[in-house]
Amino acid sequence: MPVKTLEAWLGHLEHAHSKPIDLSLERAAAVAARMGLRCAGKILTVAGTNGKGSTVAAVNALLRAAGVTVGVFTSPHIRVFNERIVINDKPASDQAIVSAFEAIDDARGDISLTYYEFSALAAAYLFDRAHLDVWILEVGLGGRLDAVNIFDADVTVITSIDLDHQDYLGDTRDLIAIEKAGVARANASCVVAESDLPSTLLPELTRLGATIYCVNEDYEIELDQTHWSGTWRGPSGSFTLNDVPRTALLPSNLGAAVQALICLNYDLPLVTNTVLSSLEVPGRRQIREYRERTVLLDVAHNPAAIRALIEFMQVRFPGRSCRAVFSAMNDKDTGTMLRCATDVIKDWYLADQSENPRVARAIDLQLGLQGIGGCTSHCYTSVAQACQAMWQASEKEDVLLIIGSFTTVAAFEVWTDQAES
Repeated sequence: MPVKTLEAWLGHLEHAHSKPIDLSLERAAAVAARMGLRCAGKILTVAGTNGKGSTVAAVNALLRAAGVTVGVFTSPHIRVFNERIVINDKPASDQAIVSAFEAIDDARGDISLTYYEFSALAAAYLFDRAHLDVWILEVGLGGRLDAVNIFDADVTVITSIDLDHQDYLGDTRDLIAIEKAGVARANASCVVAESDLPSTLLPELTRLGATIYCVNEDYEIELDQTHWSGTWRGPSGSFTLNDVPRTALLPSNLGAAVQALICLNYDLPLVTNTVLSSLEVPGRRQIREYRERTVLLDVAHNPAAIRALIEFMQVRFPGRSCRAVFSAMNDKDTGTMLRCATDVIKDWYLADQSENPRVARAIDLQLGLQGIGGCTSHCYTSVAQACQAMWQASEKEDVLLIIGSFTTVAAFEVWTDQAES
């Protein structure tokens, strides 16, 4: 096939399979078997509706601080595809990913693979060749039928469970929990960071034979406004961290990362407190200063994520005026997402992303704000135009949010790059 560059490969893969989302283990498992892909070390798989990215980042940071070699697979990416495949804190090169795609293409024969399946297999191919101690695999959608689940995890983490992707996972938390639980394995540890448990989660994990570690039962997290503490239990005893400074990341996810590290039978690095209190994950409640404004970037793309973000805003920026650029996928519950935030965000800059047919139209988003007193909304043809308008209308004390999807945060990053060039 005359495909050489990573960009050309990705363009090809977007249309290589009959469905963009086609949940199944059979295709990816068959190709992985042909390629002989296996992990010589340990595998940690992270599932959940929200919080996967920050949990993955925290486990990786702790393992790297302990001198462990690690491969991390996540999705989607914000700026470039290479973000999805990271080895020892370095994104894979274009050349390495292309070589992986070529190897997968040679091995698959007549088996058709989705874009995501190619991505997951490419990560496994590069991790296998790098002879790493630990693979960290983030589930893309669901868990039970996600491509990363072709590899048996030594430890799994299940973060929050809420309504998202209902067309594929079910329309209740109980049904979705069964799909998330599917990453667990018999006699292997499963860390549950969700405190509001769906009724089906623990019974399903028990049926699968997992060894369960539940937050506030098997390990504990205590919170106050500025710090948090935790006590964890593992094979070699109990571990306690006291007065870890609270960051924008949820302590529940950071705490699950610590428990996962213990379940992997690694000692907590001496710098654990420093690692967790200084961790920043792109697009996850990421706070920065830009053009004399406080900016918060968050890929929150479902109502539960927006609710959690607003709770954080009320604690972190009490009384501050908030404005937001918002753009989201058209299969999301955007009306609920917007209404969840109107107590804090009063000025909305709604953006089209015409280059992406999956993105909801700004004019349709505006309907979700109709009848809500005290809110203003404006429609723009791009995220860049919405950002420019928000900056011009804002004052120095305002907090400016970029929210709604990975593509919204990515478009903001492109806008800032162009503005600085």
